[in-house]
Amino acid sequence: MLTDWPKEALTSETMVFLKSILQEWCVKNGASILSDAGAAKARSLIDWYEFGIRDRDELLRLLSEEIDPATRPASP
Repeated sequence: MLTDWPKEALTSETMVFLKSILQEWCVKNGASILSDAGAAKARSLIDWYEFGIRDRDELLRLLSEEIDPATRPASP
């Protein structure tokens, strides 16, 4: 089930902010922003931002601590 919370529009300034965080994560992890991993992190980043996390360092920490879906055990 999806969580339904009010979402703010993502402005061009917000997208620049989020892209800079994603690029930093990609550089630190040797991933391309256009790779599957980059796309997955972009989705997570937007989700965290829409959830209300606005601090750059916190967003980077959350991206770094996420479990890689490729290595996560399958759900029953």
